[in-house]
Amino acid sequence: MSSVPQTGVVKVGFVGCGGIVQGAHAPNLVQLPNVKLVACADVDRARVSEFLEKYKLNFYSDYREMLSKENPDAVIVATPNALHAPVAIDALENGAHVLTEKPMAISLEDAVKMVETARRRQRILMVGHQMRFLRSTQIGRKFVTNGRLGRIYHIRVLILRRRGIPSTVTFLQRKYSGGGPMWDIGVHTIDATMFMVNFPRPVSVIGKVYSAFSDKTYMRMDYPVPITSQFAYTAPMDVEDFAMGLVRFEDGLTMYIEATWAAYINDDKIESAMMGTEGGLHFNGESISYIHSVDEEYVTSTPMIGQQQSAYALEDKAFIDAIVKGGAKAPYPACTGEQGLLTTAIIEAIYKSAEAGREVSVNIPQWVYESMGW
Repeated sequence: MSSVPQTGVVKVGFVGCGGIVQGAHAPNLVQLPNVKLVACADVDRARVSEFLEKYKLNFYSDYREMLSKENPDAVIVATPNALHAPVAIDALENGAHVLTEKPMAISLEDAVKMVETARRRQRILMVGHQMRFLRSTQIGRKFVTNGRLGRIYHIRVLILRRRGIPSTVTFLQRKYSGGGPMWDIGVHTIDATMFMVNFPRPVSVIGKVYSAFSDKTYMRMDYPVPITSQFAYTAPMDVEDFAMGLVRFEDGLTMYIEATWAAYINDDKIESAMMGTEGGLHFNGESISYIHSVDEEYVTSTPMIGQQQSAYALEDKAFIDAIVKGGAKAPYPACTGEQGLLTTAIIEAIYKSAEAGREVSVNIPQWVYESMGW
């Protein structure tokens, strides 16, 4: 079953055509010479009318009809989180390669089904974790791989917003999103960290969530702009605005994670620290510092990062290049389905632990690790 388009041109369809598709994926893909954008499936034609006209796309209110009639070679899934798995599975079954936005699913069970389908259909399943394409992330991975940090024993990861609660139901209602900031933004930092430390096996998680600002409209990211969209916040917010987790891994490594949409803090923050027996790494936004000792004195150096290309553009190009080359796996450094599954399992466990009020186990099928070369 060939996965390479006979014409050499990859026909791309979109399922869900909101901001990430209109602002990133479509503008990136249209620049590639071997791509043709063919169709868009969305629940609201009026909302995407200008987008349809700009790219001359066929419109479908039912993505299954789009799959059947257009038979796209590749599908970008950018629906609410809860729909990522069913849409991706249907697209894979239809013979399309899939790039799904993060998180790949909101349960380990669904993530496993996605990976199993991609393997059986011999199609690429790639997860949109674009932080891997940042030079700082890739430099961090090299430091770890080269042993510059010694044995890494603890990692601290923070992704914090001061005033950043989304204003749409698809983020604020659990039935659409699966949860709050850990699924929305924490997922990025967890994946980037797992990538840098080469995907250790998580064994247990302690998690806690808080809802401190669910009734505070002034904590919305668009405050004080009035809400006019039909998708806007019109029902009670039933997800948390702060989540934290402590993950234990098989090799003794621990990782602490915080993710919040709103808090009384000085400023927004994306920060992480890797602590090793021979050195440490500190990430602040896209900058990186290497901390080690020389003659018993602390030394801090800043690796040269160089010019950063758009991470989204690099991600989209990697997806298309892999299809054209006939691959069945997302190419390095892109996130494969198996790798995305690990992050999904960790976040699901954070919420399960918070609900149960105790530490919970993470049980990932052994074949997932074997397929990753373990």
